[in-house]
Amino acid sequence: MFKKFLQRNPVTKNYVSLINQINCLEKNLKILNDNELKTLSFQLKKQYAKEQDLTLLITQSFALTREASVRTLGLRHFDVQLIGGLVLNSGKIAEMQTGEGKTLVATLPAYLNALTKKGVHIVTVNEYLANRDQVSMGQIYRFLGLNTGLIREDMTSYQRKQNYNADITYVTNSEIAFDYLRDNQVLNIQDAVLRYLNYCIIDEIDSILIDEARVPLIISNPIYTPIYKYITAAELTNYLELNLHFKVQEKTKNIILTSQGSKLIEQILKIQDLYNEIDPWIPYILNAIKANTLYFRNVHYIIQNNEVIIVDEFTGRTMGDRRWGDGLHQAIEAKEKLPILENSETLAQVTYQNFFLLYPKLSGMTGTAKTSEIEFEKVFKLSVEVIPTAQPSIRKDLPDFIYKDQLSKWNAVAKECKNISSTGQPILIGTTTVEKSEVLSNLLNEYKLSYELLNAKPNNLRRESEIIAQAGKECSITIATNMAGRGTDIILGGNVQFRIRKQLYSILVYYKNQCKTNKFYTIFPFLKKVELSSQKFLSVLLTLINNSEFLILSDEDILRVLNENDKPQVPKLVYQYSIRVLFNELIIFEKKRQKIDNKIVKNLGGLYIIGTERNDSRRIDNQLRGRCGRQGDPGTSRFFVSLDDKLLRIYGGPNIQKFMQSQFLDNSPLEDKLITKSLNAAQKRIEEDDYNSRKILLDYDDVLNKQRIVVYYERRKILESKSVREIIMSYAEQIIADIVIELRKDDNLYNKEFIVITKNIFGNYLDLERFEDLTNKISLFSPIELKTYLFDKFWFQYQEKLISLEVQQPGIIPFLERTIILLYIDRAWKEHLKKMSLLLDSVGWRAYGQRNPLYEYQEEAYQLFLTRNSTTRFLVIFDMIRSSIL
Repeated sequence: MFKKFLQRNPVTKNYVSLINQINCLEKNLKILNDNELKTLSFQLKKQYAKEQDLTLLITQSFALTREASVRTLGLRHFDVQLIGGLVLNSGKIAEMQTGEGKTLVATLPAYLNALTKKGVHIVTVNEYLANRDQVSMGQIYRFLGLNTGLIREDMTSYQRKQNYNADITYVTNSEIAFDYLRDNQVLNIQDAVLRYLNYCIIDEIDSILIDEARVPLIISNPIYTPIYKYITAAELTNYLELNLHFKVQEKTKNIILTSQGSKLIEQILKIQDLYNEIDPWIPYILNAIKANTLYFRNVHYIIQNNEVIIVDEFTGRTMGDRRWGDGLHQAIEAKEKLPILENSETLAQVTYQNFFLLYPKLSGMTGTAKTSEIEFEKVFKLSVEVIPTAQPSIRKDLPDFIYKDQLSKWNAVAKECKNISSTGQPILIGTTTVEKSEVLSNLLNEYKLSYELLNAKPNNLRRESEIIAQAGKECSITIATNMAGRGTDIILGGNVQFRIRKQLYSILVYYKNQCKTNKFYTIFPFLKKVELSSQKFLSVLLTLINNSEFLILSDEDILRVLNENDKPQVPKLVYQYSIRVLFNELIIFEKKRQKIDNKIVKNLGGLYIIGTERNDSRRIDNQLRGRCGRQGDPGTSRFFVSLDDKLLRIYGGPNIQKFMQSQFLDNSPLEDKLITKSLNAAQKRIEEDDYNSRKILLDYDDVLNKQRIVVYYERRKILESKSVREIIMSYAEQIIADIVIELRKDDNLYNKEFIVITKNIFGNYLDLERFEDLTNKISLFSPIELKTYLFDKFWFQYQEKLISLEVQQPGIIPFLERTIILLYIDRAWKEHLKKMSLLLDSVGWRAYGQRNPLYEYQEEAYQLFLTRNSTTRFLVIFDMIRSSIL
């Protein structure tokens, strides 16, 4: 029956033959023991090493991975998951619905491509997911003889290098991109942590490559910051009025200062020109107005430890390692009256788009990629394949409820929660900001409803996985700011793993504390109070509470051991083994209850999703809807919107607003097709605008990216070479060639400026009197003869310098040559980035002169790059000639 379904499906019918071959191998693999499976894995490695062709190993490796998964995790890949793995291996994006097992799917192409021994990177959106997946899925790889790595934020360079050298490495998108930038700043190849990029699987690929595409990752150094200007500008905004002194373009997040506004500000500051190039005030004023009118606390950022922390609008998480650029972050700090941190200059930068395009083979998976299919095709050459669900979806997506204003909408959401929760059906409510999630929580408090709150605030975020895991429990209400990349399945009836961990923690802490204050015989009666009366459980618990190593553990230590319970390593200590046994015993007991709870919640209608506002992107809405109805479960979703929601207010148009206002007689909702159509059109328009915006940014960034690739390639070549003498000689040859070209441009060839240039290169070694005579008779010499003369003079001078340095410090020359070249490459690149940033800021105005800004940018960027190259060569030679050892 499934075969017929696949053949009818236009996406999956191409994979039917491979699926059948994989399934045919399953019976043969089941009769093999563990060692024989490992031997087969070793044979596949040898086969690839000999034939260098992965396509010949697809069916065997996929079948082997599935069997290893069954034996280690107890999970067997469905046929649709095999299809997902084949799609990923072919360098495409697999769109799989929430709960369809994307994490398990990734093991199939990961194992296959790891056979090359060139490394596989599995990229996740946060460290929790990377750690969880490496621990759980890593059991499959290790069973098959491969090793896995995990990159954490707190790791040293040595630890990072060890983990990147693993066959399969789990890492977050930001960590690997920053490691790439840091690797291209090291002065010793041993300090580089990444090896050459090979194959990458990106989880939540739309979130990483689209939602985060606008903001580059930057490594920077602090520079002088005029703090008084930020403070003055923040105070000055109190005297400015909207539409009189400035106008706000909410769509583009832009501020336009009126002539009245400019005059008033100049009067207050007692200056003549806001735009003075020597001492400009305009960027500080515009940022101060932006901070007050476009960026709000608990919406775009939160205050934590006296710092402004950005909140990612797509994931609802904090981004502690990010700061807004161009002085905006400092303006917000001034607005909030917080310490203003120093501004910075860019040392290196890259966008996620351009970084991930460096991989020879790239693929990704997500639940919502089809709406951005065109962008993936055009920008990344990645096609999107929609993978069918293992079970038919029975989720009900109800029409939107439309209300006349925010107050009516929020009251309606609270009443809906009260009505639904009275039946016991679990509810998950999606809000767009921290502020709105707290508004709703206050309303639910008035109705005396219990709930869990998950937003970017640290006290809520720490319990993220636990909150999401129990969101499917009967009678539960969960408020979350966003559901992208949460990584924990919502299981109807609750997640038994999290529940048991919490229960066992309470038991262990209770008995540990009792043992510290009581003798053994007085504690025994407490053992009978444990709900589970299994003899094995009681016996192991009794052994544990008499273990001296266990009794000295703190409560935090016990929690850590419990969190590490699912790691595959064999426990080293008795108490670790005992805790694992207790956990497994509780699992057996609790699974029976979980099945009952699951059936109860299914009968109630499954998880009920409430969206409190349509997002700018349909993908974000679909991510929220996709949290219910997983794996054939029932579920319902409905969005509550109001006419003054951002989407309708900005993009709906005045006609829609006027028409709809006339339709409301009271606070009752409308189910209006016109509004739904308008919302869909607005979302589509925003997506198109955002795509065009990202495309333009990518076109500009592509210019810098090509230059970056050249510089980083040159830098890597220098790092890996045993000697850079040839490079220095080539630099000298190029400089001499440039000198000869300049000499032959004019009849008046010999001048003071030229003497300065030649002295900078040759010092006093060059016989300038002889050279003057030579240049006055330039027509008698060919360019080659002139170049030869100058290069010979340079070579003799350079050799003399090397001998003198070698005498002072034997063996210093290779290190000195390499270090000087790398330092000047980095210095010139830093200055180049600064010039490119200024060029990007200014080139847009040229459109008013009927000139193509992108073409102008490309032309000038090329000239700047040539200047950078010649400057680097000149500085390297200049410094080497004058080097000394103190």
